[in-house]
Amino acid sequence: MSFEENAKKLNVRAIILSSVMTAFGLVIALAWKDAINATVAYVMPNNDESTLYGVYVAAVSVTLLVTVLAWVVMRANRQIEERLGLDDGED
Repeated sequence: MSFEENAKKLNVRAIILSSVMTAFGLVIALAWKDAINATVAYVMPNNDESTLYGVYVAAVSVTLLVTVLAWVVMRANRQIEERLGLDDGED
């Protein structure tokens, strides 16, 4: 396989775009962390046991939400690739 074929298969631009979007996602997650913690503190009484419980409730809730959103995005991307004929059959 030639260098050009390897370069086309690697798709460096897509890798860089994916990395940048991941970094943006991390910034957003850090911004929302404080908002979620403040909401949990507001909803639950302030003692050590409920604070720990609230942290776990927030973590599980965010994990479930992000998992569902990631599934939706991946499904939409797969459908777009199929419509554009970009499906490479690696499933």
